[in-house]
Amino acid sequence: MSNVLWGVVCLDHYTGADELLPGCGILHNAYHLQQLGASPLLITRLGSDDAAVIERFLAAHHIAVHPDQLLHPGACAAIEVAVDAAGAARVYGFEPGVWANYRLTPAQEASLATAHHVHVVLTAPVIAEFMRLYAQGALQHPLVSADFLALYDFDTVSFAETVSSVDVAFVGWQGAPDDPLLQELVSAVQAADAPGIFTMGERGVLVCEPGEAVRLERIEAVPVTGSTNGCGDAFISYFLAEYWRSRDLERALAWGKQGGALATTWRHALPDAAYRLASSAVFDSNRG
Repeated sequence: MSNVLWGVVCLDHYTGADELLPGCGILHNAYHLQQLGASPLLITRLGSDDAAVIERFLAAHHIAVHPDQLLHPGACAAIEVAVDAAGAARVYGFEPGVWANYRLTPAQEASLATAHHVHVVLTAPVIAEFMRLYAQGALQHPLVSADFLALYDFDTVSFAETVSSVDVAFVGWQGAPDDPLLQELVSAVQAADAPGIFTMGERGVLVCEPGEAVRLERIEAVPVTGSTNGCGDAFISYFLAEYWRSRDLERALAWGKQGGALATTWRHALPDAAYRLASSAVFDSNRG
């Protein structure tokens, strides 16, 4: 498989409406990239207790999933998502579920090592395995991109160490543009000599490109008619769909901006139709 995605798939609990939907960044990436014709293979882990809604989603959208140890006894990972009246989303309360003591299988490692492109969402359960593979030289062949999210699981030291292991880095920056911490992160990306993309919502996209001055890419502000949840995932997915094809950073950024803007029109992280197609029944919001 040319394009491999790796990370935690979870159940998103939307607290306002008490809805439980398939989610987490790598699943959103898989959905978009499948829709965009990239045909990714997803490496993840689900809990057999409550995986049915996610399995239906994967099947409905024809998303290929590595079969090794896909189902484990226990509960899926889960997060809470709160969306305010203006559409701003807050994600919190991550529960790892079956991701405790996570380890790849040899067959999964082989799929990652032989891929042309690997994209990983670096949450706590995945980081140690990612760094182990990198230290073993198992990720030398693919072009590796990584979503560092909003740096929930990193400080400046661990970020600098990890970003040197990837070919393209994405960070969802929620702080002020003049925060000294941002300059430290930018310096770490520059030292890694690989493209770094800091998404900052309506404030724009900070681009660090090897050999070039850091620049702020302005975006056309759009009204949030849905929510901001999933905007970063859509940006990354649309960016990668183009970057994997062309290695053209400017074209990829333009595609990413389109994807991010589109996501502001959805109530959830994905279009309503994506969830309806997965099941005609109402999702059970009772987690017991």
